[in-house]
Amino acid sequence: MVQLEITLHLRCRTAFHTTGNRWRWGADKALVQRYDGTYVLPATSLKGALRDQAERLLRGHVHVCAAPDPGQMCQDPDNLCLACRVFGNPRRPSRLRFTDVVLDNQGPETTQIRAGVAISRRRRAAVPQRLYFVETTAAGPLEAQTVVEGLFPSQQEAEEAAALVVLAARLLPALGAGRTRGLGWLEAIKAECAIDDQPLADMVLERYWNQWLGGGQ
Repeated sequence: MVQLEITLHLRCRTAFHTTGNRWRWGADKALVQRYDGTYVLPATSLKGALRDQAERLLRGHVHVCAAPDPGQMCQDPDNLCLACRVFGNPRRPSRLRFTDVVLDNQGPETTQIRAGVAISRRRRAAVPQRLYFVETTAAGPLEAQTVVEGLFPSQQEAEEAAALVVLAARLLPALGAGRTRGLGWLEAIKAECAIDDQPLADMVLERYWNQWLGGGQ
């Protein structure tokens, strides 16, 4: 088995929001906080966003199933599409373990309350008397980081996973909720990859990108 570790450094251009299950005075929707009070973007949100972006990039070049509907995802665990091999599915868990995205700066000025108005998509107009307040991070730029790691049977499988995660991360436009309202837009995501503590060169990742986006699997 080989150990893959991917460190992602995120730079957000705008404030972001993900709704947590806590209460905050003055906000209808509060940010997610961990048990230690740290503001985070949950690991599940990051994994979902990366998988969605990966599927968008791959579709039309290589076969990918129709996630997230379990009935439309790969049925045979021995014949999985690239997205299911890396991110898993209901029949075979991913070998990758995603961790929460942690904001670099934590303190009293970390968050702010923003007002918003509900919009009717059908009428394309504001809904009367539907003012609400959302807790977001402070206005960007904002920096955060996270680690993705996993054990793989072979060097090639670890490289494949690293290549797909990094490809999706580099082209991910935004994270979290409220993107249509300008929240969560990313300036860049930089990645550092290592297999068994040995750095993985960009040229290795690029070989996989050229193979996939060139139409071959």
